Formats: sequence, C-alpha cells, structure tokens
Amino acid sequence: MVAEKKMLSLDELDSQVAIELPDRDLMLVTIVITNVLNNLTVDVDVRNVQVAAQVCAALLSTGVFTCELEATN
Repeated sequence: MVAEKKMLSLDELDSQVAIELPDRDLMLVTIVITNVLNNLTVDVDVRNVQVAAQVCAALLSTGVFTCELEATN
C-alpha cells in the first residue's frame, strides 16, 4: 500500500501555526492552554520540550484552544 501525499494549498499553508520552542536544556516548560470559547486558562508544567510541542499541536488542531509555551528554570 502506497500513501499518496497531496500538495497543500496556499490557504492551508497560511492557516498553519509555528510555535517557537524554548531551549532544550531548560528544566521546565509551562504550557498555557486557553479555551477560546469561554476564555478559561490552564497552566500545565512539562519537563520535555518535545512533549510540550506535541501537546500544543494537538490542541491547536481542534480549533477550540490556543497554546503558548513559557520557559521556566
């Protein structure tokens, strides 16, 4: 089975989000998650920058949440 990849349209490319990741050697990263429907915010501490990026990517893909990363030593 061969998976075919389709080209992204300009609209799809414009809708993508880039998250600036903190340095890998930081001790702690805080993910600030905001529900855009009711403007409630939750802070989650994560010790792995890659996990933080994956959590943000999953949340942003729903269209219901915003996600920011804050570096903490």
